[in-house]
Amino acid sequence: MTLPAFWRQPSFSVVETADLVGVSEATFRAWLTRAPPGDHLGVKTHGRIHFTGRDVFYYQLVAHLSEFGVPIRTALFAAAQHATDELPGEEWLVVKSAGDVTNFELAEDIPAAAAPALVLPLRALAASLIERAAVVYATEGV
Repeated sequence: MTLPAFWRQPSFSVVETADLVGVSEATFRAWLTRAPPGDHLGVKTHGRIHFTGRDVFYYQLVAHLSEFGVPIRTALFAAAQHATDELPGEEWLVVKSAGDVTNFELAEDIPAAAAPALVLPLRALAASLIERAAVVYATEGV
């Protein structure tokens, strides 16, 4: 799969990003105040913030991790490991929580003893996001 231009170019508003991630705008803005690592804060131009497709994928991972119960700051830093300039590999991200400790592991196959765990198919999530984001990107300015 060839990555679209919007994967690396700031193309999505705050509202569009929140919608693509599946969270409210208020939740998304709260995450932004938590100082995400790296360059996942978007690009501010003329008083508006825009995000790349990679950023949207990053926040989609944050949403999944947060829903599983991973503390938000841990989710913000863990998601940065997997939202890169390249399309993710075919690995599965396996997340297990034991009390205050959350373990993250990349696996080639779904582990037989994965429960209770969150198992995310990284490439499939990215591909699905790219399809939905392409529709938003194509209707920009309409």
